Amino acid sequence: MHSSSLRGSDFKIVWRGDAVSHANFFTKVRDTDRVGVVIPHALDGIGAITLIMAYVTSFYDRYRERGSDFYAYPDFFSFQSEAPCADYCSFDIWPSHKNVHVPADAQEIAEAITGRGVTVLLVPDEDARESEIARPELESARRSIRRCFAYSETGATESSDLVIECRAPLLRDDVLSVIDSLPADHQVLEHRARWEERMAAGTLRQTFRELDLGEALGRI
Repeated sequence: MHSSSLRGSDFKIVWRGDAVSHANFFTKVRDTDRVGVVIPHALDGIGAITLIMAYVTSFYDRYRERGSDFYAYPDFFSFQSEAPCADYCSFDIWPSHKNVHVPADAQEIAEAITGRGVTVLLVPDEDARESEIARPELESARRSIRRCFAYSETGATESSDLVIECRAPLLRDDVLSVIDSLPADHQVLEHRARWEERMAAGTLRQTFRELDLGEALGRI
């Protein structure tokens, strides 16, 4: 498993002003939970790496609690509106078919989310808008999605209530792997340079805001 070496102690979490342990914050996470990340621009999802990898670690914790050897990857997905899709396999979104290309259309994104049984939804920190989502997908989302968060491609979400920190060297190669999965044009190289600068610090700090389901669906 690519990321099973991470442990809860690798993360510092502050929830609504109070420090909490990884185990306590993710205590209700099951190994059947499915995280879905809506990614308008191919590399935006890097702004959520600390939260995604904290969920990945919780997934492996459920296996470690059973005390047996295992070979497993979480059923996590990226829903990307640009082509080619960036490869988020270093975030344990693997195999590659879990990086899903979906047109920038709320209905089609909702169908992709509900069709894969997503239970935790991460959406970009953008202004909410009226979205035309058919009732079957809305009802399916209400049945399955239990928690939603807004993230920012910069890693700094407005009006955040969740802060996650991780030692940058633990995540640097994962970040660069995603960037290097795209053709190295001028924009991608600029993006790489920005993230190399951010990852040069000892700690990567990212912030998130919890949303209700309606708020989250308004941002897909």
